[in-house]
Amino acid sequence: MRRLILATVLLLVVGGCSVETAAGAHYVLRESAVDGPNRLSASGEETFSVENTGEYSHTLVITDDTGQVIAATGLVESGEQTSLRVDLEPGKYVFSCRIVSQDGEGNLIDHFELGMHRTVSVGS
Repeated sequence: MRRLILATVLLLVVGGCSVETAAGAHYVLRESAVDGPNRLSASGEETFSVENTGEYSHTLVITDDTGQVIAATGLVESGEQTSLRVDLEPGKYVFSCRIVSQDGEGNLIDHFELGMHRTVSVGS
């Protein structure tokens, strides 16, 4: 009986951990967040869907572990959707919005510093 319970728990844990393929991966930009999968099983040339559900314009910039820009969208306006074709080798990348703007009082607003970034692992 214990083995059956243990096997059931393991299946639930493993089944709940999903890794998305890069093909068809969807990223959502909104204030203070980049939402989407943290792990992509496939590497190589793929196209991501990028949607801005936030109030302000955003970009999606993909950088490698050295900070070099691999790919970036243009400005994605509020309510708009675009795609980003990119060729990713296995490894870790940062998906972020790198816009820095200024509010009405002259204060700088750095979207990255406000939380608009996530680390994404590509490959096994």
